[in-house]
This record gives sequence, C-alpha cells and structure tokens, in this order.
Amino acid sequence: MNVTLKLPDHLCREAKHRAIDESKSLSAWITSLLERELAAGRELPPKPRTLIEIFGSSEFTDRDFPLEDRRAGKVREFSFED
Repeated sequence: MNVTLKLPDHLCREAKHRAIDESKSLSAWITSLLERELAAGRELPPKPRTLIEIFGSSEFTDRDFPLEDRRAGKVREFSFED
C-alpha cells in the first residue's frame, strides 16, 4: 500500500541516514520501525474492562475509606415556607 506522509525536512534527512546505516531503503526502515513500535504496544497489560475489575483490585480494596457516623452529624433546620 502506498502512503503519503508529510514529515519535517530534518526528520526525513535523519531517517534517510539511519536507513542507509542499516543498508535499508527508507520504506523498509520505516516499516521495521512501525513493526517494532506496534509489537511493543501489544505487550502492555490489558486494561480492566469493568468497574468490578477496577474497584476489586488491591489498589482500592486495601484502602481505608472512613465514613462519618450519621448520628454525629449536624441537625439542619429547614422550612417548607419561604
């Protein structure tokens, strides 16, 4: 597949030099670069898919979330009239 990329001149020059250093064409060098980068992305651990998986992890279950005693709460005065 042919793809057109717009790259800054300095990046294109550097990429061409790197490709030549590895005895590759620019297309072959960019292909190997993309293959390495995409393969590295596959090695990431899978992200949790559900809230149960997220909140069931030890990161959350080992935390202490203190709750106020409702009996110790302030009594609020209210009126249904303006």
